[in-house]
Amino acid sequence: MVKQHDRPTLATVAERAGVSIKTASRVLNGEKHVASATAAKVETAAAELGFRLNSAARRLREGSRSPYIGVVLSDMDDPLQVRILARLERDLAVHGLRPVVTVTGGDPALERAFVDDCRGGDMSGICVVCSQPESADIYAQASGGSSSAGTGEVAVVSLDPAVAGLGITTIAADDVAAGRRAAEQLVRHGHISIGVIGDRALIESQVRRLAGIREVLADRRDIGWRAYLDEGAHDQSSAKNVVAALLGSRAAPTALITLSATVTMGAIDASRRLDQWPAVVGIDDFPGADLLDVTVVDPDVDAMSAEAVRVLSGDRRHLPGTGSIPLLTSQDGLTRVRLIRRGSGEESPRQATGR
Repeated sequence: MVKQHDRPTLATVAERAGVSIKTASRVLNGEKHVASATAAKVETAAAELGFRLNSAARRLREGSRSPYIGVVLSDMDDPLQVRILARLERDLAVHGLRPVVTVTGGDPALERAFVDDCRGGDMSGICVVCSQPESADIYAQASGGSSSAGTGEVAVVSLDPAVAGLGITTIAADDVAAGRRAAEQLVRHGHISIGVIGDRALIESQVRRLAGIREVLADRRDIGWRAYLDEGAHDQSSAKNVVAALLGSRAAPTALITLSATVTMGAIDASRRLDQWPAVVGIDDFPGADLLDVTVVDPDVDAMSAEAVRVLSGDRRHLPGTGSIPLLTSQDGLTRVRLIRRGSGEESPRQATGR
């Protein structure tokens, strides 16, 4: 007799149905040429026992791929990561793939554990949207590109520039160009006092954005600028406090460059609270930015997602809706960014201080 607390197996289903294990397997795997009455007995027994086939084991036997893709985020409050996830989910569905998402919350141990689960579990690939700097090495191991890699390698695609290397396909935005375009936009409109606000200086994308800003401003002796990279300014509320302190000082700038959408939203909150409205160019778009007339520099999220899914699915064609235009890249092979002019980055110093 089968004990009620035992986990049902194919053998117990066969025993309950009064058939051989081979027959039970044929029925549950949807094979043809089994008598309908026999199939009904097997299906009833499986339902009564709560038996479910191990889909991963079946795919391994059949040589087919898992439909699951692990997706790594660091922060669900980051509008850019949320936009990328939404686009990835739609593009994966076109190929019959489904995301399994983890949000690390800045915890490297959690990220490492998730990647280990992906390697040992039923995943055919991993898409890294944002990683912790100290976790980048685990993806080389997962992809088989590391000398210490073992079994359980999976395809790894990274949208985070910090995660790169042998065996990893990196599809990152041109963050240096994003910083450069933001700075050029403000200089073009006559600003010579510029504040640069960031959250975590160790995040690779922000390091690169700051490098692009420096390319434009570093040799300009007529421009006073300073980067305010506050480790605590990682959410909208704390970013608002950092910006409010800057705008309330005697050295308040006439313009701001914000290195992430979260910081941009905090800057808007600070301006509203103080009723001081410097010119602003934010990096990364966010919902409502168009209503607030916020000028932004934004990566092509749709193109990044389409290319990531193409690699993860093994499909050489372009996704429906993307047309025949290939992924737009800069000279460095990074995804191009675009300047979206909405008003806040087009004000002169007099307009910014006179509102």
